[in-house]
Amino acid sequence: MKDELAQAILKEEMQNWKIVESVSEIKNIQIISEIKYDDYQQYTHGMRYIESIALWLRQFDTPEEKQMAYEFVKNQLIYISEEEMRQLVMYVFPLKMKRHLLDKTRMFCNQNKVDNIDERKKLYYFFRRSSLFLGLSDGAHMDFFRRQNPELSNEQVFVHYDFSLEKAKEMRSEFIKDAQVQSVKSKYSNLKEAGISTFFLIDDFTGSGKSFIRKDEDGWHGKINKFIDLLERNEFDYKSADIHVIIYISTEKSLDYMKEQLKIYSLEKGISDITVEAVQIVKPVEFEQQQELLKLLEKNYCKHKTRGYKSYEDKHFEKGEGIHPYLGFADCALPLILSHNTPNNSLPVLWYSWEDKVDALFPRVTRHKEM
Repeated sequence: MKDELAQAILKEEMQNWKIVESVSEIKNIQIISEIKYDDYQQYTHGMRYIESIALWLRQFDTPEEKQMAYEFVKNQLIYISEEEMRQLVMYVFPLKMKRHLLDKTRMFCNQNKVDNIDERKKLYYFFRRSSLFLGLSDGAHMDFFRRQNPELSNEQVFVHYDFSLEKAKEMRSEFIKDAQVQSVKSKYSNLKEAGISTFFLIDDFTGSGKSFIRKDEDGWHGKINKFIDLLERNEFDYKSADIHVIIYISTEKSLDYMKEQLKIYSLEKGISDITVEAVQIVKPVEFEQQQELLKLLEKNYCKHKTRGYKSYEDKHFEKGEGIHPYLGFADCALPLILSHNTPNNSLPVLWYSWEDKVDALFPRVTRHKEM
């Protein structure tokens, strides 16, 4: 769509804009489009942000509703660009992972009365080398993570956590052959049998935590449970392993949920506590002060639902156990867009197209498909 046509549609939809206001708002849209939003990876050729918002506003019925929707997007949308995500990946090791390794080194040194600085550095190397860094999804950007942390061996960093028994044996072999590892193990009897014992599980985003850990009548599910099963199959000492889940972007709701569930899970499995933390916290929309916006979202949802259009409420969405579907998966109510895709925890009004009857502002590619 031509930029001029998009501007014409915007002016038509936003009839309450005065001439000066219209010029100013369109200019602001063009600027934010060029700086960030046009890089959204699910946009197609000829359909970028200015075209998308012009068509997206058509779904709202009155000038007041259109203005409210526009103000919400203008003032509350959180867009994480590819460059911003790379910044999170760049700093995740020094901000989060290194602290765990330093704590482990410090505890060992205190227990064994190691005061010499050079010796402490050797022990830190040992505990760092006895760690694995594994991506839980493509969004973990493990290739970029590896390049940003050259002090880590290639045998320690993996794009995906589901490695084979053969690969596990290869990792152990490379670890044992490391000269500095052998030197440290020869000095300390309590490290003589030590192997790979620390695991960092890395992912880009969690809104509810349910894809990581959850329990139903069939037992435990999620990425963490799968990983524990993998450690057991590949003959790691999973019961005493140090496991740390590190998320680039998360909600407080998700972190609280995961911590609570992992305490129960660890007790049931007889394993060490699994830690979980995030680099960046994102917050939901605060509807307590925005009741009119909440009513608009509900009205918009009901309008399309009653028209008989296929909803996003499939069996995968229902696992979130949310009460209000128009607030997204698990009622997370996030105004969040990730540059590669929009999470279903975000408000569906931003990403759902109702059988292509509505123009989505940031179209979402769904990973799960109903059969």
